[in-house]
Amino acid sequence: MVLLPDSFHAFAYQSGVDSIRDAFQASITTLREAERKAGAEYLNYMQSGEDDDEYDEDGCLTHSTLHSLAHAEIQVGYAAREVRKAFITSAFHYWERSARSWTGMFEPKHGFDVLLEASAEKHPISPDLVMLNHLNNVLKHHSIRSAPKLADIRTDHFYRPPYRDTPDGPLMWTMRINTGHVEEAIEIVRASGPQVS
Repeated sequence: MVLLPDSFHAFAYQSGVDSIRDAFQASITTLREAERKAGAEYLNYMQSGEDDDEYDEDGCLTHSTLHSLAHAEIQVGYAAREVRKAFITSAFHYWERSARSWTGMFEPKHGFDVLLEASAEKHPISPDLVMLNHLNNVLKHHSIRSAPKLADIRTDHFYRPPYRDTPDGPLMWTMRINTGHVEEAIEIVRASGPQVS
């Protein structure tokens, strides 16, 4: 059996990161266009002065093109948020799967900390990979352990950092994930593996 050179592993790893980046850029470009179109349709209808609102006999609104167009614009924003979250998780799991492959650590006992330490013996690791692990755990698992740790490192990922309404109440928070956060996550993954010379 012939061993592949390190340069091939670096090329393969970095090509995978490029694929994630390219897929994200294509997705977000499509969503931006959909958001622009939905916003324009809403604005055009609002400026037209048309009013096709329909009400039932009790005076409750049953149909409104204006409300439907506003809702469509909001839904595109929700979709963009979910795409951003999905690509952060995808990027992190690409690193995790790759790290398991190059370390041979596939057991459940090989958690992030063990995998990180073993990976650092083989390849460069971004100092921000720990933060990305916390972010992934918050986005994917709604982890009450990771949310405060992430908030200690990066407050810009939160509209509202972890809090409790009452001393015994559940831990709650509101996330803020923008395109820059996704691009940063992809670059953290790029820096945390074999590098092309």
